Amino acid sequence: MNKYIFTLMVSFLFVGCQSIDPLFKEEAKQNKNPGAYYLDDGPEENPPQNLNKIPDAQPKYEALSKWASRPYVAFDKKYTPMTKIIPFKEEGYASWYGKRYHGKKTSIGETYDMYQMTGAHKTLPLPCYIKVTNLKNKRSVIIRVNDRGPFVDGRIIDLSYAAAHRLRIIETGSELVKIEMVNPSLAKKNIKEVNNVPSANSTIKYFYIQAGAFSNEDNASYLINRLTKIQFRNSINIKKLSKNSLHLVTIGPYDSKKNAEQALKDISQKIQLNSFIISE
Repeated sequence: MNKYIFTLMVSFLFVGCQSIDPLFKEEAKQNKNPGAYYLDDGPEENPPQNLNKIPDAQPKYEALSKWASRPYVAFDKKYTPMTKIIPFKEEGYASWYGKRYHGKKTSIGETYDMYQMTGAHKTLPLPCYIKVTNLKNKRSVIIRVNDRGPFVDGRIIDLSYAAAHRLRIIETGSELVKIEMVNPSLAKKNIKEVNNVPSANSTIKYFYIQAGAFSNEDNASYLINRLTKIQFRNSINIKKLSKNSLHLVTIGPYDSKKNAEQALKDISQKIQLNSFIISE
């Protein structure tokens, strides 16, 4: 979205369709309006009445944007985006953006809707899903990250107006938060696992590496073929499964998460995978 000025240089272009906004470096307005925000940004005069009922984003498998995965430069600083969904946690300050960018394009070409549960991050893969927790009041939401930013020191995530409202940071403008990558397979299987809360009735004993998930079965077969041709330090057991119209490629089982993680580390030295550790 045309949210920030970008200085694009060296051998890479920036990931989106951001256009010049010469007012970005101005200080945020404080105390003159109900909330803290940049310049003429902020809430609309008549926001929807059901903001508290806007649901969390629903994690699902999505192809990552190749364009948004390229390194880029903003304000003379180079950023290298992540290129796969892996466990990730970060703490820092969240800010929010509203009507100034409502209806404009995000870095992956989607239309920003301030009343959807979305956000912007400097280096997370786009799109992805994260859990955001307000460390002051412990409120949490799950959002879909589909944009780049915020390019302000100390701020790690820019939230949509709806997400900021749910977390109760509209009035303060920013708040200390924790963000955590959401694994779509775990989110569908058991929301408690997404929140890192073990199930009381858990009987899980085995762990697998989910090496890939594809809507096209030929792509799953291609990955299996590549894996079988690579010589790994330890032999691996590869399976192809069908689940929810997706074709999954798994490696395992392993008798502990630690062993699965070590195996994934060894495998990743030979081939780049968009992988998760899953259990059943």
